Order: sequence, then C-alpha cells, then structure tokens
Amino acid sequence: MEGIFLKKNIWKKLGITLMVGGILASTAGCSSDSSGSAKEKNSDPNALTIFSESSTYEGKVGGYVGKAIKEATGVSLSVVPNTVGGTSRLETRLTTGDLGDLMVFTNSDDFNKAIKAGVVADISKDMKDMKNINRFTDAVNRMEKEYDGKLYGIPTTVSADAEVTRTNPQNIPAMRYDYYKELGSPQVKNYWDYLDLAEQMMKTHPKTDKGDKMYGISLFSEWDGKSINLLRGLANNFGYTDRDGLNTYNFLEVGVKDDSMKDILAENSIYMQGLSWLNDAHRRGILDPDSASQTWEDYLKKAEKGQSALLMWGYMGELNYNPTNPNMTAQSKGYKMVPNDTMVAVDAKTSTIGNNWFWAISSKSKKKEKALKFLDYMYSDEGAMMYENGPQGVLWDLNKEGKPELTELGQNFGSSDTKASKDVGGGAIADTFKKLVNGPTIDQNAINPLYEEPSLRTIWTSYLKESATPLDKEWTADYGGALNAKEYLVEKGQSVSYPVVDVPTWKYDDDLEVVVNQVGDVIKEYSWKMIYANDEATFNSLKKEMLEKTTNLGYKKCVDFETKQAKVWTDARGQ
Repeated sequence: MEGIFLKKNIWKKLGITLMVGGILASTAGCSSDSSGSAKEKNSDPNALTIFSESSTYEGKVGGYVGKAIKEATGVSLSVVPNTVGGTSRLETRLTTGDLGDLMVFTNSDDFNKAIKAGVVADISKDMKDMKNINRFTDAVNRMEKEYDGKLYGIPTTVSADAEVTRTNPQNIPAMRYDYYKELGSPQVKNYWDYLDLAEQMMKTHPKTDKGDKMYGISLFSEWDGKSINLLRGLANNFGYTDRDGLNTYNFLEVGVKDDSMKDILAENSIYMQGLSWLNDAHRRGILDPDSASQTWEDYLKKAEKGQSALLMWGYMGELNYNPTNPNMTAQSKGYKMVPNDTMVAVDAKTSTIGNNWFWAISSKSKKKEKALKFLDYMYSDEGAMMYENGPQGVLWDLNKEGKPELTELGQNFGSSDTKASKDVGGGAIADTFKKLVNGPTIDQNAINPLYEEPSLRTIWTSYLKESATPLDKEWTADYGGALNAKEYLVEKGQSVSYPVVDVPTWKYDDDLEVVVNQVGDVIKEYSWKMIYANDEATFNSLKKEMLEKTTNLGYKKCVDFETKQAKVWTDARGQ
C-alpha cells in the first residue's frame, strides 16, 4: 500500500470507542509517502482528496480497494489525516481553506468551526441527485433542522430503520470458559457473583498457560474521563446507560426500561456498588495491582496473554485473546461471554439519525460533482459493503443462498502480509477503505438489504458458523444453539436495545465546565483510592471525603444540568 501510517496503535483504540465492533486491525504500512504533489493531484480531474480527522494513514487509496472505487465512481482517492505527530492541522487548514474535496469530522465542534470558516459546502440543492443518501431521511432532516434548511454534512453510521443489532454488547463480561467449566459451570445469579468465580479460577490457575501471572480482574486508567471509564460501563449490565447515541452523561446512569435516573455517587448507584466490588477484589488479592497506572496498551497486552480470569469488556476475549491463541481455542480453551441470571444487557439500536461524525464536501473543491457522486456511492448498499469488506469477489462473495461469506483469501482478513492478486488491483488485503480512511457511512450493524446480512462480516451467519472454533461450538451447545451472547440474551428476554432519537447535542457552559472538570478529578482520584483501600474503615472514610469535596465543588449543579438534558431524551424516546 502506497502511503504511511502516522500512529501505531490507534486502530485497537478505535475498536472500543466506536463499540460497533470489528475495527481492530493491524497497522503495518510502508514508510514512503507516494501521495504526490498538490499540483499533480489537482491536475487530475478524477483525483479527490479526503481530509479525515479519523484516519491515521496518509497517501493514496490504492490496491484492490482503489481499483474497485475507480470502477464504481470513476475517481481515485488520497487521504490527508488531520493529526500528525500528535498535532492537529485543522486550525491551520481552516485558515488556508486547504481541506481537500471531502472531509470527515469526528465531532460537532470541529464540524461547526469548519462551517463558520466557510470551508463546508451547502449541498441541499444537490440532494435531488443523491438517490442513496436520500434514503436516510431522518439523518438529512436532522441536519437541515440544525442548520436552518442548509445541509452542510451527512452523519455517519446511519440506518434506514432502528434495528436491534446482532453484535454482542461491549460490557458483557467474559471468563476463561475452560476454567468456568472446570468449576462445574456454576450458576451466576448476578454480576457480583463473578468475583467468587474469578477468585477460584486464579487460585486454581495462578499462572497462565505460558507462565505469566494470572489475576482475577485487571483494569486500566488511561481512558478515564470524569470517573473510572471501565466501571461506568458496568451499568450496561443492569439496564442503565450513560449515553443516548449523541451525548454522553458523565454523572448519570439513565434507565432504559423505566426512564429512572441515578447520579453516579448515589448510595445505590451501579458505580458506587462497583467501587465496593472492586475494593473487595483488591482485599481478596485478585485485582491486578497495576490497574490504576497502566495504559490501554498495557491492559491490551495482558488481555492478549490471558492474564485476567474475568474481562469486564468481554469482547476482548473473543476479539483479542482467542484469535491470538488459535492453538488454545482448538482445544476448547479461551474466553467466552458468560451472562448472569439477572443481567439486563443494554445497547443502542441502529440509528436513523446517525451520530456526531460527519462527511462533508469542501466549498473550495473544484470537483464538487465528482465528490458528490463518490459520497452518494459510499451511502449505497454496495458502497457500505465495500467500505467494510472490499469489493465482491476478492475477500468475500455470495454463497448458494445469496448470502455473503468469506472467500479462501478472505479467511486471512486483517493480515498485512497477505496480498490480493494483481488482476483485482493487488495490495495488502488488510488495507480496506475502513482501515485507510475510517469514515463510515451506513451502520455496519444494520441489515444490508442488498445482501440480507449486516455489512459487518463478524456477525454474518456464515461467519459465525464457518469460523467457529471448537471453543465456540462448545459454548453454542451449552447455550441452546445461540451463535453469540446477544442472540442468547435476546431469546431469554435479557437484552434491551434503546432507540437513538433526535435530541440536541449539548455542552456545559464555560463556568459549569470548570466545575465538571474539578468534580471529575476528585471522583477519579478518590475512586482509585477507594478501590485500593486495605480495610472497610478506610474505604468508608475515603468515600465520605469524596462526597464532601464533590458537594462543595458543585456536584449537584452538574447532576441537575445533566438530569435536565436526560429528561429531554427520555421524553423524546417515549413519543
């Protein structure tokens, strides 16, 4: 692949922040930038440049993907990432107006800055020719309502209908399934029972199969916001969420079934119960002592080596450990999600209004018609499938039932060493449009009507069946034939998916933001101290200090503001 990747490990991070699964990818690339001079690019009437806030790659979109796009739309593409060496180029390029022909924005603030700078085209009058984008009326209407009838951009991850997805929710815990079966597959009545099982597993297996230290639970702190990030997700196992699809609530747990709300420092909140639970893990000696200081990469390495009996983000077992250790899964050893009896797993339905990432056309582009044609193609069913998996016939094809399945070459999906044949364009098969540009259009979890399956290959029926390891097959047999945890929970009535509705994206005002940051710093500091308290008296003393300090700083103002915003959401989703 011609071009260069500018950051080494961001793809593994994006696999989590996008939650919609399967973006974990290798980032190996060659070190030469062959994107060519600006003059060369501009001289080609069919060459378009994409300025992307989400990409880590700079250079041409070539290989089998570039060839397929050229055949479908008549254009060739180059990518310019916003961030280089940790420094954003957006402000400079807003001043010069040099943002290529198309842009991908990853937040509303930058999108609005670009609009105010006059570098984003209003495409409302062009919509008559955009037959694919026009299908997503809720998303288009949302944008036109926000900008007084003007259409400056199209939200990403849109869906024609609000669908319950097949994807496993991120926060369902996974355990070493072979260890769980060694214990006799005991009943797990509630979330807190996992601790007893993790302790038993750690005592029986103090070392991993390769001799590394085994922990009951491991955490990391690098992604903590206004509280411990990993712990906030715990509420998703109890019927609560902290996000509505457009906004994140830093201090609330919002009920999905009954619209109830708890602030995270309330005595009965899931967050506070979780702190007590993790403190119990520490006092039992089964919590990784590095949890408060380790980075995401540290945590990921331990997950890949199987150093936790319990993974709070259960997908990491099935997407990180299991594929890294095929010799283990072949022996029915590895991680699988283990639901508990009282679990109410929460996730969002596919969104008809999209999210807060946006595709836009540059007002400075001299190739607007070409850019519009390309963008409309990317919002087609064919384009959505191509974005995820490349063109039909290379890594995937249709089986006798007309459903997508991986080809023999596609069995190596993600491999930077495996090349496509020259007749289809060549290049590393790992270099998909998704990897190079990272600008989604249609939600990968939505059923693609052209193929009657989602675009996300890891939840195709063919993939779940044909790629099943002996470990997967054993789990399926134990869980009544379900192909994954989501299917099992839906069948048991233990899954609740909420609709993403059109509510305002909100911000704290400047004064409140200061309070929010101060309160958040206290919550983070004391949460970790409470987890590592050596006795109950110390835990309770730290808890009292945290509550007093946050109260004095103005915690109630933060909660009151978010409660008002959350009420708008709960009212809207009930209409």
